[in-house]
Amino acid sequence: MTVKNLLIVGAGAFGREVHAWLTDWVANNPGWHIAGFINDGPGSTERFDHYPPVVSSVDGYEPKPDEYLVCAIGAPQGKRAVVEKLLAKGSHFFTLIHPSVIMGENVVVGQGTVICPSTVLTVDLRIGAFVTLNIGCLIGHDADIGDFSTLSGHCDITGGVVLEESVFMGTHASVLPRVRIGKQAVVGAGSVAIRNVAAGTTVFGVPAKRISG
Repeated sequence: MTVKNLLIVGAGAFGREVHAWLTDWVANNPGWHIAGFINDGPGSTERFDHYPPVVSSVDGYEPKPDEYLVCAIGAPQGKRAVVEKLLAKGSHFFTLIHPSVIMGENVVVGQGTVICPSTVLTVDLRIGAFVTLNIGCLIGHDADIGDFSTLSGHCDITGGVVLEESVFMGTHASVLPRVRIGKQAVVGAGSVAIRNVAAGTTVFGVPAKRISG
């Protein structure tokens, strides 16, 4: 049996978490192997002895036919820059959906997305490419999550919500039904967005109010 190798892009704290979730996935899918990390510098994995090595920098990486990359970069803008550089080299990205994720009917998940444990994707919704959904997120019906967006742990996206590209949501942030969050906007931790948020702005609080941008 040919073994396919997985390389985690990003050896920071989130990279270590993704390694744990990817290990769970590999345990249920024979023929896959976690070969290491791609990172500029040694990364935080060097402090421990149970992680595979950093095998290449981003600029130094050369794709191989049997290698698939898993994106473990949280910040949307940084994630896009690294992913686009690797895609230009011809890299293939893997979509990680943890075995514990609950997924209903008619759910579309884009390339390179990482969906962490205990997340719930209800029905009739779209998750774009290179999206990060951290632990315990809830995505309601008819929601649309834009490419390169990142949701921290325990975010609540209710029915009909639209997040445009590269949105960042802090932990325990919520968006009420049919609200639209603009491109590159930030919804701070614990905030509740009750109305549309303009592109490039940061909102915080309950209800969420604009604090910058």
